[in-house]
Amino acid sequence: MPSTFRHLRRYPAPTGLERHDYAQWVLPVRGDLQFEVGGRGGRLDLLQGAFVAPGESHDLEGQGENCCLIIDCHPGALDDDTLEHLRQQRWLALPKHIRQQLQHIHAQDAEADPLPQLLRYFAPAGSGARLQALCAAIRQCPGADWSVARMAAQVGVSGSRLHALFAHEFDVSPQAWLGAARLRWAKQELLRGDASISDIALRAGYSEHSALTRALRRESGLSPSQWRRQGSSLGQDTSVTPA
Repeated sequence: MPSTFRHLRRYPAPTGLERHDYAQWVLPVRGDLQFEVGGRGGRLDLLQGAFVAPGESHDLEGQGENCCLIIDCHPGALDDDTLEHLRQQRWLALPKHIRQQLQHIHAQDAEADPLPQLLRYFAPAGSGARLQALCAAIRQCPGADWSVARMAAQVGVSGSRLHALFAHEFDVSPQAWLGAARLRWAKQELLRGDASISDIALRAGYSEHSALTRALRRESGLSPSQWRRQGSSLGQDTSVTPA
């Protein structure tokens, strides 16, 4: 019996809270999605996926055209240490080689099963452990002063080595990844409540309201207020804690 079952899914409407007794990877292939897992909300896109541990409640809603590869891991596919590590990590900064594979995968193509690559990268002693720890720290506090020097110190490398690692793993610079993380966080906050756009921009690490507006327009073509209205019209749940 295969250790995983894979299926491609689109999410035109909220799934409603789901819970199951197996682990699951949620890997965006296209689009931007709102995701809640274990009571924490976040956004999934081509740079960020998520892991759902057995028994965790979760809900997913797409915003516009979207598609995800869902990998269900049967009991026993992951050892206890890996399962607990991924439960704590939850949000997955997707490396370039996995993103490239996702663009060409067929849900039931056994030869294209990304699980071995995922485990080599995301397992406790995986090749991506140091960068994943940095990415998790940035997600927790995106508005902090994340200079290249500070990011490099967190990973334990020089600034030039950090640039080389990000280019190799993510195909972007550290500053570009940071910018994407800040915008992802701001987009989530815009849907959560009625905090002012200026306040959200500053908390996300932007110098001013207009900097957030420019970044969001480049990505989505929408201003922050338009993004908020569009999310409200889709009935987004704003009660969860962002990540």
